[in-house]
Amino acid sequence: MQKSAHWPADPVRAAIWAILALTAWRLALMPFSRLELFVDEAQYWLWGRELAFGAYSKPPLVGWLIRAANEIAGSDAPWVARLPWPICHAIAALAVLALGRRLAPPDVAALAGVTYATLPAISLGSLLISTDSPMLMFLALSLLLWHRQAAGAGRLNALALGAAIGLAMMSKYAMLFALAGLAVTAIWPAWRLRLTDLLIVALTALLVLAPNLIWNMQHDMATMRHTAENADFHGLALHPDLALRFLAEQFVVAGPVVFAAIVLGLRRGPLAVLTAAPLLICTLQALNAGANANWAVGAYVSGAILAALVLSRRWAIASLAINGTLALALPLVAIAADHLRRADGSPMLDRYVGVEAPMTAALNRITENRQAPALVISDDRAVLAQLFYLTRRDHWEGVTVRALPAKDRAPNSHYELLYPLTTQPGPGWLVTDTAPACAAQTAVLDGKMRLYRLDQVCLDQMRSIASAIP
Repeated sequence: MQKSAHWPADPVRAAIWAILALTAWRLALMPFSRLELFVDEAQYWLWGRELAFGAYSKPPLVGWLIRAANEIAGSDAPWVARLPWPICHAIAALAVLALGRRLAPPDVAALAGVTYATLPAISLGSLLISTDSPMLMFLALSLLLWHRQAAGAGRLNALALGAAIGLAMMSKYAMLFALAGLAVTAIWPAWRLRLTDLLIVALTALLVLAPNLIWNMQHDMATMRHTAENADFHGLALHPDLALRFLAEQFVVAGPVVFAAIVLGLRRGPLAVLTAAPLLICTLQALNAGANANWAVGAYVSGAILAALVLSRRWAIASLAINGTLALALPLVAIAADHLRRADGSPMLDRYVGVEAPMTAALNRITENRQAPALVISDDRAVLAQLFYLTRRDHWEGVTVRALPAKDRAPNSHYELLYPLTTQPGPGWLVTDTAPACAAQTAVLDGKMRLYRLDQVCLDQMRSIASAIP
């Protein structure tokens, strides 16, 4: 980026204040958010209740951070569960700035830190619970510590680097994409670790990750199997439309100016390799079977520095104006979520607004005039997520929630894996959109999901024909 007389005299300090101010804005408005926990967020909240070393679909660190926030704040409100994520991204942005300071002039480093903090994906990730958020924090710290280690830092730095890599893996296995890029950067002396340091880093990372590996071995490699299923690899196939869509989505993930700058900077040595590795791996995945837009989000830690090196002052201002406006606006959207409606009156953000009401109605119906403990089952992951969240958050005494497992296949949700319907006595209640013949319909919850009363005979039939329910 070109130096300008209009740029702050101390750009690094100005950038730090900008990052802290943006983080304060995000945190200050969070208690006023009207967004309820959607299905994945409610599932992560449950992981925080369990405090296990693993979970069905992702490593467990996201749940640990939610539990820490709940305990510190003394509340299980949705906004409290989301408190750690703006802090994660603030730390990541400061680490990006610090790494940029080692690789580029102060004004470039400052722009890189603020660029990261205002990326659309980061603004959204600061508002909602995502496993990307802690992964990106530890990835940013890993890149900074790696560069320090390559420059001759001591064993304590190597231990910290190994811990950061291990914790990134405990957040999300997509950290492997970044490790692929780091392996290639060894061709540059400034990024090459000594063999002894590399062994310390690898052993420390493995030690941090080991509890999750052991948990997986005890649970039929559930997380790794789910990750492989997400890749949907059934032989080589070519879907150029899916690859192009994935690349087009990156203009939204990073912002149009930032992603264009990254593309223009993909010849700039180690930073280009670190940025290109996740993008290339995920583009190949998209070409074969499709990929979610956020799967390559790890590219934008180094990518923020790469973009800052490429952008002229004019384009830097344009980028910050676009992404910064969105960053400031999204918390306000969360506050106004109840009022954002489609023409038919339904919530525009229906994944996050009104999701608790149907399950609360079901629990009220189940527990009214109850003489004995209540058993509630479902075959729907979204329903189970809300039932587990509400019954534990609001302390519904005597209510047991269980997943209806399908026969002849491995569990396909956290609930089927750890909370399957087995020998719990009836009678019970079924929440589903497809009723078995033996059930008596009692209530319509939201036009799709229905609540059915099951006597002991029907409950036994449900166990025996579980695989027949879609």
